[in-house]
Amino acid sequence: MKKITLVLASIILNIGMTFAQLEEGQITYEIEMSSDDPELSMAVMMFSGSKMNLYFADKKARTDLEMGSMMSMSTVIDSESGEILMLLGGMIGDKAVRTTTEEMTEDSDADDADEPTITLTKEKKEIAGYKCKKAIITDADGNEMEYWYTEEIPTVSTEKNAAAAKLPGLALEYSIDKDGMIMSFTATSVKTKLDKETIEEKLSLEIPEGYEEMTYEEFTSMGMGM
Repeated sequence: MKKITLVLASIILNIGMTFAQLEEGQITYEIEMSSDDPELSMAVMMFSGSKMNLYFADKKARTDLEMGSMMSMSTVIDSESGEILMLLGGMIGDKAVRTTTEEMTEDSDADDADEPTITLTKEKKEIAGYKCKKAIITDADGNEMEYWYTEEIPTVSTEKNAAAAKLPGLALEYSIDKDGMIMSFTATSVKTKLDKETIEEKLSLEIPEGYEEMTYEEFTSMGMGM
């Protein structure tokens, strides 16, 4: 089970580094998972009903990813200060990691050869009430992934090599293939307002009671860093 924990954490972390440039709002995604790896495929059925919620307000963003009963991960990013709080739960216990965008991306400039290439197509469809266009992103190994993005919602990214950060708008439908685990995300709703209680709860950079704090170095030593 350690393998699937590390794969999921790596996927979630990269998602959390790219977010919508909305003044305020929430986007909900449904998630489907699949894998040809016997070790991973046995766990896929345990993730039925998984979902992701993105929250935005006051120049902060939060990604909440609930992976069934096995794992959860939340990432709160302050785009002004560069502060990041990650909250992990599930199989590895309740852990909290404080870091910064600078610390997380300090090694990203070293390998420009790994940057993905993007092909924009003319295909269109509607997702969650938004007009979307199809893009094909090809990674350094030649693997192709389909992204459906809307130009009505621009994106912000703290990771310049992130594939989604290079799109002309926010991806509302896409798949990520990481070490044999495929996660497909489809937006089901987009809200453009949040109530005060939600903003205070979801976008706080305070560590909740009961979480064990660990350094970013300890976090990456577990195999879950960038």
